Amino acid sequence: MKAYGKTVLRTVKSNFARFIAITAVVLLGTAFVSGLGALPPVYEDTISQYFVSSHGADLVVKTKSETGFTDDKLNSIGNTDGVEKTAAFTSFDTASGAIKIGDYNARIYYVTFSDTAVNPFVLTDGQMPASSSQVLVDRYTLENTELKIGDSIKFESDTIAGFSEESEICGVVENPLVFTKEGEPDLINEENLDLIVYVDSSVTELYVPFATPMGEMKISLPVTDVYVKASGVEGLNIFSKDYADATNAIKERIEAIDENYTCLTTRENYSCALTEEYSDKINVVAVIFPIFFIVVAGLVVLTTMTRLIEEERSVIGCYKTLGYSNFRIAFKYMGFSLTCCILGALIGVFAGVWILPAVIFPAFDALFFFPTLVLNLHVNMGLITAAIMTAVIVAVTAYVVLVDLKTKPADLLKPKSPKPGRKIFLEHVPFIWKRLKFKYKSTYRNVFRYVNHLIMTVISVAGSTALVLAGFGLRDVSLDENAGFIAGFADTFALISTVIILFAAALCILVIYNLTNMNIGERKREIATLKVLGYRDIEVSGYIYREVLIMSVIGIIIGLPIGFGLLYFLFGYLGFGSVSMIKWYSYVISAALTLVFVGFVDLLLHRKIRKIDMNDSLKTLE
Repeated sequence: MKAYGKTVLRTVKSNFARFIAITAVVLLGTAFVSGLGALPPVYEDTISQYFVSSHGADLVVKTKSETGFTDDKLNSIGNTDGVEKTAAFTSFDTASGAIKIGDYNARIYYVTFSDTAVNPFVLTDGQMPASSSQVLVDRYTLENTELKIGDSIKFESDTIAGFSEESEICGVVENPLVFTKEGEPDLINEENLDLIVYVDSSVTELYVPFATPMGEMKISLPVTDVYVKASGVEGLNIFSKDYADATNAIKERIEAIDENYTCLTTRENYSCALTEEYSDKINVVAVIFPIFFIVVAGLVVLTTMTRLIEEERSVIGCYKTLGYSNFRIAFKYMGFSLTCCILGALIGVFAGVWILPAVIFPAFDALFFFPTLVLNLHVNMGLITAAIMTAVIVAVTAYVVLVDLKTKPADLLKPKSPKPGRKIFLEHVPFIWKRLKFKYKSTYRNVFRYVNHLIMTVISVAGSTALVLAGFGLRDVSLDENAGFIAGFADTFALISTVIILFAAALCILVIYNLTNMNIGERKREIATLKVLGYRDIEVSGYIYREVLIMSVIGIIIGLPIGFGLLYFLFGYLGFGSVSMIKWYSYVISAALTLVFVGFVDLLLHRKIRKIDMNDSLKTLE
């Protein structure tokens, strides 16, 4: 192997912890974004596959005419271009006043079960009606009332006859167009329905009684609805633009037949519309949060690569002396960070897409009658984020290495001059400064002497703290009854907020660990010297960790208002919730958790400080 290749491998081996840190930051960011970004399309794929496999109606045609659809009009709809087949039936709501079922806000479907070619109603429990005194209810009913199979309901009507005075619920029906558990609205007052009843017209004859001199006549109930199955939409996702364009074209042709017709596509179906609304809300979260991960990743890489390149100044000087081009030298370090990005992105994107939807989807069971989850590979959001993170990280690496490449080889081969000391602000306040012990004076000097290190640590901790607060804030709103959530979305959003907290916590630990680990690594001689001077391990650790703690506290103080601003911005886009709903203890917990993470990292790295050999102090170049 050539010498150049060996040095590349040696750099990776000697900086393996840094390699893992950058890879892990990219992995976390892409996993989080790809997982959340995959939720809406996976969610819609699942609903779409269920709807298609259940032969759901692509359109529902309703008429404003009191006499309903005539046979000629039904034929016209069936012969419309784009219409494959139709199924006509009658439906009416108790809100119309035509009928009453106790105190329930209800809808009645009057349909022939043996002849539902489109949007078939499927019996899922119990049995089909055997007499006019038996009816079926929608599975939705069991979620919204205390009714169950075997119970009786009472129909009352002055205009519709044929009902038994007491009708027994003999079975439960699944309607492909009704898959929300939260509440379909009635067509009159738009209030949630409590009860959906299905009456089999092949068993029970409903009619409008009409008195004549010859006796009572039975006038058939008008046909009020037509389910339509569209042609040419096979294989299309019902939430796709192509499907919407195809069904909208058919809608226009049907409504042109008669001005009294109203044609509803799946976009106007309540359950489908609710699905899209949920998807939009989740997309807002999936789009906003990646910004924080990208910024934090960029800062971690800037800090990491700056220190790595500073340590390899002499190596870069040797490369230049041996005649290596600037591009080839820069490519070594850009390749280092690029490899981290590719590895982290590959693992993160696929892990997020497969794991997060499977973890979060159980919460959707409270909202919908969910079929089997369809985990198609939706990686667009993850790949876009990975590409942006990679571009930022490689650009930052290129910037750092190009700064040193402008330096002459002779200067690169010399040790870099230490940063000159200067007084910090506190030294100009004798009342405070004179009363401080030496260990605290040295801590404050080190914190404010290395401004770049201070800025990187503070911003990274601030970003992580903001994410933690955002997670707790979303959770507070999810648990608030006055948050204005759309139909039971609280449970789902509460779970999403938990995922945000976990990822933010992992990011925070990773950032603090990486920065502290590098801080210890570059100050081995200083630490060894302290040991020679008689400092115990615990005192040496305190010497380093006090600096980390001070910078972390500053980061927390800055991060909390940033998190508040993020939540304010987020709630504005989501259309529900308010920053006033965030509990005071969420701020305390967010700050405390960050400090816990700092303490956890300190415990992990204490062993590294203990293992530093005092002989290293003798290697210091004076």
